[in-house]
Amino acid sequence: MKTMTYKLLSIDSIIRTKRETNIGDYIQALAASQFLPSVDGFIDRENLKNYDGEECAVIMNGWFMHQTDQWPPSAKIHPLFLSFHINSLAKEKLLSEESIRYLKAYEPIGCRDRNTADMLTARGVKAYFSGCLTLTLGFKFKSSARDGKYYFVDPCFYTKWNFVTILRNAIQYALHFNDVNRIARKYPSHKSLLRKGMILTTFYREYSKVFNREILLNAEYITQQSDIYNKYTTDDARLKEAERLVRCYSRAKMVVSSRIHCALPCLGLETPVIFTIDKNQSEASSCRFGGLAELFNTLVWNGHSLEAGFSLPTVIDNDHIPQNLPSWKKIAEELVNACKRHFQR
Repeated sequence: MKTMTYKLLSIDSIIRTKRETNIGDYIQALAASQFLPSVDGFIDRENLKNYDGEECAVIMNGWFMHQTDQWPPSAKIHPLFLSFHINSLAKEKLLSEESIRYLKAYEPIGCRDRNTADMLTARGVKAYFSGCLTLTLGFKFKSSARDGKYYFVDPCFYTKWNFVTILRNAIQYALHFNDVNRIARKYPSHKSLLRKGMILTTFYREYSKVFNREILLNAEYITQQSDIYNKYTTDDARLKEAERLVRCYSRAKMVVSSRIHCALPCLGLETPVIFTIDKNQSEASSCRFGGLAELFNTLVWNGHSLEAGFSLPTVIDNDHIPQNLPSWKKIAEELVNACKRHFQR
């Protein structure tokens, strides 16, 4: 009898093609790793059909997919469908008759968002909203110690350049030169300090309406998608970097992020988190959030300004940190139980 091996999903081929790593994909892999009896390697999410290694069990969580000709996966992959997202860019292939036959063989399908669950249900697949597996990261990585740090992780804001905005930002940049430059020096970007300063003037103007000056100036600024992660050249190294970030978030006083694979982990880690979202995002982006966005206290970027989606009795400072909504806990508990049932049977 063959011994089953256990593998995690990776995005190595995307990184080699686009030269930019979304470390959130490895935070999703980290969440899956908590429940596997062992981690025996990785399978590239964009090369599933061509996989011809040893038979393995894989939690199929995450965003599917860019290379739709690689769907459905190889028969050597034994999937557990939890936190499965079919993006609108790939739905034609992933909702084809061939794909539906494949998915029906592994029912019920746990879907990361309600949109995916609704699409599959409409095509006769037994599917349900499971939420995202990163909500379970507190299972292994929750910390009882807090270091008092604030993190802004790719906070949502946009500057649409025209003569008026350039003039407005130039004036405001001059008025808040020291504060904006202090943030710009820490903000992860290859742009020049002057260009970052002009861009971050928009951030400073709007976010200072919600957060006090001390938080904005002393926070750490992080990106989860950048070529700065190219120095991690193996899946194992990227997974370790994902774990390092998760452990930082687990000790933080508060995190503000537009990245669901930062914000959702923070819920699971019981770190106060505020999710920032673009009101005018594309369908490929918005289709990811059904059932998830309502788990957060949210700040909504609407054109040129930031709007609070929750009650703000005062500016957020050290003594006034919004507490997370509790609705994520039942979802996380059910995800943990589903993984335990599957891998302990």
